[in-house]
This record gives sequence, structure tokens and C-alpha cells, in this order.
Amino acid sequence: MRKTALITGPTSGIGRFTALELARRGYDLILVARNEAKARELQREIGYTVSTGFVPCDLSSIASVKQAVEEIRANYQQIDLLINNAGLIVQHRQTTEDGIEMTFATNHIGPFVLTTGLIDLLKAAESAKVVNLASEAHFFAFRYQTAKLANPPHYHDLVIYGRSKLANILFSNELSERLAPFGITSNAVHPGTVSSSFGGNGNGATAWFMKVFKPFFRTPEQAAAGIVHVATAPELNDVTGQYFANGKPARSSAKAKNRALARELWAFSEALTETVLI
Repeated sequence: MRKTALITGPTSGIGRFTALELARRGYDLILVARNEAKARELQREIGYTVSTGFVPCDLSSIASVKQAVEEIRANYQQIDLLINNAGLIVQHRQTTEDGIEMTFATNHIGPFVLTTGLIDLLKAAESAKVVNLASEAHFFAFRYQTAKLANPPHYHDLVIYGRSKLANILFSNELSERLAPFGITSNAVHPGTVSSSFGGNGNGATAWFMKVFKPFFRTPEQAAAGIVHVATAPELNDVTGQYFANGKPARSSAKAKNRALARELWAFSEALTETVLI
């Protein structure tokens, strides 16, 4: 039986090359994206050798994510691989319709609601995997306080982004603990600093760094290869709760390994989204 992979943010950059490689390997795909036109373009590029379904979703909106979960649950019986790829960095503070800071909402809250909402479909697979895109930027998660993630008193784009990426690792680790009894793995992956448009817009220090050092970065194809390796390598089938960089086991921060922080973040996320599933 062919396996099904769900990927968020598949229409550009790392996500696009990840989707193309998974299709090449024979995975049917669930493409979760905001831009329908780009998703349809990707479907045409993939062709008909595998099945590709498009589900509209704005990860910054809790209502939109919950609606996407309902649509996926109505149309699919199982998910073998879930890749939380989509993410952003915002130069200046923005707040979502739910009153949550945009970076944290998109990078953590959206994936939290999506993943927990699809647990039953992951359980239905023989040995499902969850891959959460993180970043070495989690080392920049200065003055991390769970209660202030949704509405931080001060804003610096790289620090806020770093906190959201730390949240990704904490979530990934806690998810691995909660899903271990069901044979489902959850790992966090830093794809490497990638030569793409991500973080390169605007005039801030982060944008300057991205533009100046762009020639030295990895290509989206190289980054996608590392993600696909963690997601599909047979030797990693039983590996869970780990942090990878460029496809290899790597060192994460002390905060990222903190179980109490992970449980605290989980409870905070449940309260913020009125989600209690596992």
C-alpha cells in the first residue's frame, strides 16, 4: 500500500523540493497551503504518478487550521508522514485575528493544532512519523517565558523567531513522549541556513544578514534532502525525540531538552487553542 505524506508550506523553497522528492519516492501527498494557485501548479508539476490533494489553510488562524483538520479527517483514513515545514519570520510585530503574535502563531500554534487534530490518522498508519522543522535560531531564544510567547512585551525579529523555533523543538519532544506508546515518532530538524527568500525581505538586521551571506547558504534542494532523509531513512524508523541538523544528529540547547518547559508549553498551547486531544 502506498504511503501518504502531509506537508505544510509545500509551494515554495524547501517545502516544494521536499514535496517533489517525496512524490518521486512514491508518496501520495496532502498539500496544506494558503495559495491555491501555487498548490495547483505544484500538482501539475508532480503529475499523476501519485495522488496529490490540496487543503487550504492559513496556519496563523486557529479557525482555518481547525477547518483544515476537519477536511483532512473527512477525506483521508491515515497519514504515514506529517511534515510541519511552513514557517516565517516577521520583521515588525504583527498580531493575528486571534490576538497572537504572528511568528509564534504561524510557527508553533498552527502546527500544534494541525498535528494534535490529526493524531487518529497517524495512529491508523502502521508506523507514522512526524517531522517538525526547527532551526539553530532556537539558541537565540533569550528570556524565554512560556506565558509571554503569545504577546511578547518587546519585539526583535530574530529573538521572537528563535523562541518560536525553541517551541518547535519542545513540542516535537513532548509529542514524541505522548505518541511513543502508539509507535509514532516525532523528531525536530534544522534544515540548514538556506538560500531562499525566507527572512530576506525588508530592511532589518536579519534581512541584511540573509542578503549578505546568501551565497554561502545551502540550496533548498540540499535542505530538502536532509529533511527527507530524517523522514524516510529506514535506520531512523525507531528514532524519536531527537534533534537533527543537515540530516544528522545534532546538539540542541539546554532549554530545548527541558521536559518541564515542554509540558508547560503543551498546556499553554491547549489553553490558547481550546484543544485537548492527547
